[in-house]
Formats: sequence, structure tokens, C-alpha cells
Amino acid sequence: MLLDDIVSHLQTEGVGTVGVDMFKGLLPDQPDNCTALFEYAGSPPDLHWNGEYPGLQVKVRNKSYAAGRVKIESVITKLHGLTEQVIGTTRYLLVRANQSPESLGRDANNRNEWVVNFTVIKER
Repeated sequence: MLLDDIVSHLQTEGVGTVGVDMFKGLLPDQPDNCTALFEYAGSPPDLHWNGEYPGLQVKVRNKSYAAGRVKIESVITKLHGLTEQVIGTTRYLLVRANQSPESLGRDANNRNEWVVNFTVIKER
């Protein structure tokens, strides 16, 4: 699955620890400083080969604006431009950031939130 593969890759790259400060499909209230990955609708599956194009969103929350910005940049550095790589048992042809990091402002607990969306091309 996409989220399993990508969090495993990010953990291997030192971005965070799954279940401690990096989460799949949820942004828990704690810890204050964490990363969350979400899958969303991308483009439809290809008709001519066994591929798909899911969307991936990464959110970073941090008490420090600067530290949150550094963390979201580290995610982009580890994912943007990832090509021809097998993660888990899936071959990823491309992971590409759709935009630069976007600040979502502060949440109800005064923590800074950042987001970036990615397009993914992978084999099914």
C-alpha cells in the first residue's frame, strides 16, 4: 500500500519514526511535532499498462514555525524526484511534488501546520 511504502521510505531516510512522530492516515492530537501522510484521489488507473496515479499529501505540525518548515522541506527532499525505485514490493516510477510547501497557519493549539501534495506513478 502507498502509505505503508512511503512512511517506510521516510523512516529509513531519517524523517521520523512510524507510530511515534510519523503517522498514516491521521494527524493525532499528540505529539505536538509530527508528520502525517494521507492518500487522496489522483488520476484514474492507466488503460494501457498496470499502473496507477494516486495522490499523496504530507502534513507537518510543529510548535516552531522554522522547525516545521525545515521538516516539510526534508520530506520534499526525500520524495520529490524519486524515480525507478522498489519500495516494499511496489515499483515506483515517479514521486513529484505538486507545489512548494504551504503554510496552513496555526491549529487550535497554536501549532504551525505545513502541507505539500505529491503526484505518484506506480505499478499495481
